[in-house]
Amino acid sequence: MRYSFLLLLACFFLGQGVAFGQARGNARRSKGNYNYKAKVNSNYQAPLLQPEGELPQANFFGQDEVLLEVRALSNQTADSYLAIFNIRQLGKTAEEADRLLQERYRNFKLKLQALGIPNADIHLDMLSFVPVYELEEEKRLFSPKTYNEIPKGFEMQQNVHVSYRNAEQLGAIVSAAAQVEIYDLAKVEYFVENTAAVYEELRKEALAYLMREMIELEQIGLELDMASRRMAEAEGAVYPAERYASYQAFSSPSLDGKSRVNLQDKAQTEYYAPMPYNDFEIILNPQIKDPAVQFMYHLQFAFKLKKPAPEVKIEREKEFIWITPQGDMRLLKVEKAKEKRPQAPRPQPNTTVIPETN
Repeated sequence: MRYSFLLLLACFFLGQGVAFGQARGNARRSKGNYNYKAKVNSNYQAPLLQPEGELPQANFFGQDEVLLEVRALSNQTADSYLAIFNIRQLGKTAEEADRLLQERYRNFKLKLQALGIPNADIHLDMLSFVPVYELEEEKRLFSPKTYNEIPKGFEMQQNVHVSYRNAEQLGAIVSAAAQVEIYDLAKVEYFVENTAAVYEELRKEALAYLMREMIELEQIGLELDMASRRMAEAEGAVYPAERYASYQAFSSPSLDGKSRVNLQDKAQTEYYAPMPYNDFEIILNPQIKDPAVQFMYHLQFAFKLKKPAPEVKIEREKEFIWITPQGDMRLLKVEKAKEKRPQAPRPQPNTTVIPETN
């Protein structure tokens, strides 16, 4: 049987899409979704991201109104982190399950302290402690099979919360967990301490940007009515856990229709995909080395255009000059004839005729 192998340059699945091209990497960028926490004085809807390859389009807002808007983004490195590990322990008795789990937890805590993590940054969170059952077949003659649940043991689950401040410590923490048979890293939280200062910086940058736009509009002859304006603003943040995308990369042989192929499970890759910069006019700290918390701010101003002042027509009286036979010039005074308006007929008084009586 002849086999002809067709080597695909790339076959990458992200959702339901297929992407080709090696220059941009194996995975296609995922735009994702984000939510804004809006505080506005009018209805506001978070904007959608531009699809790849689509150019922005300018639109008129109104005949007598101008809309100025700016979107700002700030990438912030977390000040602290929280790694959550899950421990699952089985035992024939409740005492055995508890003893084994506590032993693994103490060994894990000793290794964390050796990495410089204090005991105050390690916390144990109790999740569940339940009995475990298995099925036992009950054999009977001339009857269908019957299965009964019988106690098998106990299962205990607890989470270990580990706080740390250096992102590079996570690799050593995971290695320490694996040495005590803890393999489930459930989640990593990112914390930024002074979020109010981040939003304040974004707001100042956005206002300065709009002020420059207003000056440019005045330079091209558009006068804005500052007394008639509306404003809307929105802010929000996207954390790294929300920005991870996945894909599969592999090549497959091409066979004829008579062959049977047993497909293998393909490895799935995940990577950090931050918010794309397409839709932002202001980007603070654009270079990201580690996954960062991305803060967003959107500001809109709607101004009325000043109406041009009405033109005032100035009527000048005509002057007549008489040149005499001797060549002298004399100014003639010409009086305008008064326009005679038709007078309305005067109303006649109502008269009543009284017939004479004999």
